Amino acid sequence: MINMVIAITGLIICALGLWNAINNRYPDRITRRYLISFFTVLTAYVLSDLLGQLASAEYGGAAWAPAARLLLFFESMFSSVLIPMLTSFLIWCCGENGRKDPGLRAIVVLWILYMGILVYTQFSTAIYWIDHENVYHRGPWYPVLLVPPVLMMLINLIILWRRRTLISRSQMIAFGSYMLIPGVSMVIQMLSYGVYAIVLGSSIAAMIMLMYVLNDQVERYYRQEAENSRLNSAIMLSQIQPHFLFNTLGTISHLCSDAPEAKKAINLFSRYLRGNIDVLSRESLLPFEKEVEHTKLYLELEKLRFGDALQVTWDLACTEFMMPTLTLQPLVENAVRHGIRGNPDGCGTVQIISREYPDRYEISVLDDGPGFRPEGSPDTDERSHVGIANVRERLKVICGGELRISSSPGQGSRVEIILPKEKRAS
Repeated sequence: MINMVIAITGLIICALGLWNAINNRYPDRITRRYLISFFTVLTAYVLSDLLGQLASAEYGGAAWAPAARLLLFFESMFSSVLIPMLTSFLIWCCGENGRKDPGLRAIVVLWILYMGILVYTQFSTAIYWIDHENVYHRGPWYPVLLVPPVLMMLINLIILWRRRTLISRSQMIAFGSYMLIPGVSMVIQMLSYGVYAIVLGSSIAAMIMLMYVLNDQVERYYRQEAENSRLNSAIMLSQIQPHFLFNTLGTISHLCSDAPEAKKAINLFSRYLRGNIDVLSRESLLPFEKEVEHTKLYLELEKLRFGDALQVTWDLACTEFMMPTLTLQPLVENAVRHGIRGNPDGCGTVQIISREYPDRYEISVLDDGPGFRPEGSPDTDERSHVGIANVRERLKVICGGELRISSSPGQGSRVEIILPKEKRAS
C-alpha cells in the first residue's frame, strides 16, 4: 500500500509540474520545451510504476504477469531517459554545444549500455525477473543494473561542478537537486527491498528543479526589463548629445587634413558611433545586413590599427532576416580581442558565416586564436559594452534564439548564433 501512495503522490507532483511548465509565462522557448518534455517523460515513468503495481500479484493476480513485466521495462526505460535529458539542458544553459561535449557522449554510451542490460534482463533471471505467479524477484546480479545510472549521475555532477561559474545560483541548485536526491533514493531502494523510493525522490527532485529553474527565468526576465529601461535612458541621453559629439569629430577630421590615415580613422569612428546610436533608437530587431554594416565599420577601424595582422573573411549565404541589435559586432570584437590578439604573434583570421536551414538561421564567428577550455570564459574584458553573457541573454529573451560556444586550447574558437524562424520578425 505504501508504494501505491508513493506512486499516486509522484503522479500528482508530475501533473502539477507539467501544468506549470506549460502555463508559466516567464521561461524562454528552449527552457519551456525542455521542462514540458522532462515532465512528460517523468509522468510516463511514474504512470508506468503505478500501472505496474496495479498489474502486480497483489492487485492483478497471476494473469497479469506479462503486463507487469512490460510495464517494469517501460518504467526503467523512462527513468533512465531523464538523465541524458538533464545533461543536455545543463550544457545548453552553459551556452555550449552539447553534441560535441565528451561528458554527454559518455552518458549516451552508458545509457545505451543500460538499455542493453535492460533488454537482456527480459530473457534472463540474473538481474531480476517476474515469475509465472506474477511475483517480482531480484537476481544475484541486480546491482549491475544500477551501475550505468550511478555512473551517469556522477558524470553529471562532474559536469555541473566544472561549469559552476557559467550558470546562476538558482540553476546550480536546480541541477544539483535532481542529481543528488534521486541518487540517494536509489541507494535507499537498493537497501530497502520493496520500497519504491526512487519514484518519490525523482518526483520531489523534479519539482525542486522546476521551482529553481522558473525562479531563475523570472530573475532573468526582470533583469532584461531593467536592462531595457537602462537602454531607453541611454537613448534619451544620446539624443541630447550626438550633435555636439559629431560636430567635434568633424572639426578634428578637418584639422587632420595632412594626416589622411588619422582622418580616415576619425571618419570611420564617427560612422561607427552614429551606427551605435541609430540601432539603440530602433526596435529590438533589425535587418542582418544593418548588423553586418555596423560590424564592418568596427573591423575597418581594427584593420587601421593592426594592418595585415588581422585578416577577415565573409561567407554570407543568406542576409534576408532579422536579429537583435548589437549582437554580431560584440562577438566579432571578442574574436579579435581574445582570439586573434591572444596569439603570440598577434596575427590571425576572423571568419563570419551565415547559413539558412528549414527551421533556423545560423551565424558563426570563427577565429584561429589560442582557444580556451570549455569551462572557461572568453568574456573577461569588463570594458566591453556588451559581453557574451549579455548577448546570450538578449537572444533568449528577444527572439528565442541561443548562443553556442565551442573551443579548445590551441584550436581556436567558434561562436554560433541560432535564430529560430518561427520567432523572428520579418
